[in-house]
Amino acid sequence: MIALARAQRSLPTRLVTVMVIAAGLGVAAALVAARRLPEGTVAAALNRFNVQGLPAVPAVPVALLTGGAVAMVSQLARLRVRAGGGLARLAWGEAAIVVLLASLPPEVVPVVGLLGFAAAHAALHMVDAHASRARPVRESIYGVAALTVGAVLATVVMVLVWGSGPEREGLPPRFVVALCAAAVVYFVATFALVVLRIVAAGGDLRDTVSSMVTSTPLMLVGNVTVGLVIVWACATSGFLLLLLPPVLWLMHQFYANRIGEDDERRTWAEFAEVARDLNRLNERDAARAGIAGAVRLFHVPAARIVLSGGRSHGELPPGPYTSRALTVGSVPVGELQLAGAEPRRARDRLMLATFGDALAAALHDAITHGELRAMSERTTYDAVRDPLTGLLNRAALLARGNVQLSAKSPGAPVALLLLDVNDFKEVNNALGHTAGDEVLKVIARRVQAPLATADPAAPLIPRPRSGDFFFTAAHPNPNGASAAPGPESTPADLHARLGGDEFAILITDLAAGADDLALAAAVERARRLGAEIAAPMEIDGVVLSKETSIGVVVAPAGSADLTELLRRADIAMYQAKNGGQPVAWYDPARDDASTDRLALLAELREALNTGAGDEQLILDLQPAIALTPASVPGGAAPVTSVEALIRWRHPRRGRLTPAQFLPAVEASELIGPLTHWVLERAIFLAAGWRRSGLAVPVAVNISARSLAERQLPETIKELLGRYRLPAELLILEITETVMLSSSPVIDDVLSRVRRLGVQLTVDDFGTGYSAFTLLTRVPVQEVKIDREFVAQMLDSPKAGAIVQTTVDLARRMGLRVVAEGVEHPEQRARLTELGCTSAQGFLFYPPLSPEGLQSVLRERRQVQRRHLRAEGAG
Repeated sequence: MIALARAQRSLPTRLVTVMVIAAGLGVAAALVAARRLPEGTVAAALNRFNVQGLPAVPAVPVALLTGGAVAMVSQLARLRVRAGGGLARLAWGEAAIVVLLASLPPEVVPVVGLLGFAAAHAALHMVDAHASRARPVRESIYGVAALTVGAVLATVVMVLVWGSGPEREGLPPRFVVALCAAAVVYFVATFALVVLRIVAAGGDLRDTVSSMVTSTPLMLVGNVTVGLVIVWACATSGFLLLLLPPVLWLMHQFYANRIGEDDERRTWAEFAEVARDLNRLNERDAARAGIAGAVRLFHVPAARIVLSGGRSHGELPPGPYTSRALTVGSVPVGELQLAGAEPRRARDRLMLATFGDALAAALHDAITHGELRAMSERTTYDAVRDPLTGLLNRAALLARGNVQLSAKSPGAPVALLLLDVNDFKEVNNALGHTAGDEVLKVIARRVQAPLATADPAAPLIPRPRSGDFFFTAAHPNPNGASAAPGPESTPADLHARLGGDEFAILITDLAAGADDLALAAAVERARRLGAEIAAPMEIDGVVLSKETSIGVVVAPAGSADLTELLRRADIAMYQAKNGGQPVAWYDPARDDASTDRLALLAELREALNTGAGDEQLILDLQPAIALTPASVPGGAAPVTSVEALIRWRHPRRGRLTPAQFLPAVEASELIGPLTHWVLERAIFLAAGWRRSGLAVPVAVNISARSLAERQLPETIKELLGRYRLPAELLILEITETVMLSSSPVIDDVLSRVRRLGVQLTVDDFGTGYSAFTLLTRVPVQEVKIDREFVAQMLDSPKAGAIVQTTVDLARRMGLRVVAEGVEHPEQRARLTELGCTSAQGFLFYPPLSPEGLQSVLRERRQVQRRHLRAEGAG
């Protein structure tokens, strides 16, 4: 009954070999038994093939050929049934066995069956090969061997129940029983061997047995009945055989419908299970489920899915394959490829189309879900990571840092390192922003990398002095304990890029101990980190080195949140930058920040950004008057320069002097925008005076931080060109502290400003620690004597000596001298006597508005003209 089977995987060679050996042994035994029969027994038995009513024919050859043909035809008329992930072919083998055992000597039935089965499978193999559905040869060999083993076992049962030689008349009951028993044994044997084949190739035993048991019993009964009817017709009248073809056709159709219904029910149940299994959220899982489902539904050895993006899942063996486009609407998803030829049955093609649509929808959903998940993960990543360096961003540092701080034991030391890359704009200006990004990436890697071990021979201990940092190999406390080596980078550290060229490191694993030991360890870490970052790096073929300014703050856990630690580290970092030191630590004595100062900075920022600065910020202007001999009237003395003094008309706080807001501004990033505003406003006013014929130089105070900006000369040049003001009508006032600085950046900026033609003045001269020889290093044209010396010069011999020495030295060096804070005529007279060039103070004019100054300039110009006319008339 069971002709052959197919499964998903190839048949094991060992199983085929065992089956072939078993079939060969059975056939050999049958041949031996046939040779032992008495002479004439076989011929007599074969005479039964002379059917009653038909002419006699040569018995032996016709009987053998007819028997082989019966066995062959029984295997060609077959039905397909799905079983355990494989295919079983149901045929008329039981009917053929009954006919052969009833018509031939049992001993020759295995041989005849082998010949007929082999011929049938050879024909089927050729037909399948012609239709591009060729099965492996081992499949056909196994099928022939399994059917032959079934024939051998049926023969054994026939011999045991009926015997091999007894003559019979008609169909004795025992003979019929023997035929039925032989057919049942043939069925059981072939059933078991086909199940074995499907299970050995990966099928499920339970599912295979269940599927075949529900489809085969009725066909078994029908096949045995048909065989007995054929035997009876041959014994009764040969003409009755003419009625068999339509009866057999009807029975075959009945079998096909019955098996088809069961097969259809199981198939769609499998399809529903496979479709449910496609619902996966992961593309790979959905593809694997689709491949497994395709192999299971269409009984192919392999399947592959090729997605539109070029990705593929699964492998196909060499040879032809069937493809099915996977689309969702008009959106292509990919292609499903099945090993083997395209299905011929319309039902299979419909199932392939339906499965393809379900698979396309599942893959589309999985791919979309994967993209959404990747987008969500990327969004989450971007929310906490700096996109350029991959370090934590400011928000993530604050969030995670506060979590780590709260997890520490109260009082345990923690440290925050805040570093800023010095003169980073040089890289962007010289090499471009792409190179600047590469520099930041290198620095980020060095920030995260473990540091080289410090030399423990001479631990470096911080000693505070005005917030600057220096090191000494000494003991920092009375107990004589030396500093522990700096902490290495550990997984507990948080590394972040705060923006621009600022980075931060939160260290929460400092060893517990005295505060100065924790500070020493953190500062040592900062020093070594700065050295690592300053190591040469190659960017776009250019070897460069970037130094940093690092601020360090150490505090007990629980005493401050991370926002406060960042503020303190920022103060320390700017102390390092302003002092020209690589590292500085937070000194509470120098922290004069307050919420009021923070609010003041926020209000100034808003005024500058919204344009309200032109309404709230103003420039008062105080002229410096030339000191002339007594014979010249005071009103005729010319105005040598005008100093621009910024004021803030605060909408809530009232009028603010520079002393009330400039210190906070100079410690913030607002110093740049504010300096630009003052420069532009002063140049604008000076250009207006010049157009009115009242040309006079305007002096603007410049802080050290502004002079550290390399673009300052370009900014001044652009403003002078915009308002068409000659460079000699602009004076930059710098403090003596700037002159003391050894910064090459400041020296370069001052030189470039001077080359523009802008004049330089040293403000508050004499208040610092410089020697007069410093005047030869900075190209200045004027010095201003501090108002403290002017106020005391008449009462203090020392102050008078300083003023006199300054005036004499400046005159010898060809510099102008301006005395600040002149309030009394006696001071003016003494300064004139000493040869001071100009004076500035309330004795002459207080700070004036732009309109008031313009009136003063006009009045003094008229007085000068009258004085000149009077001299000419005299």
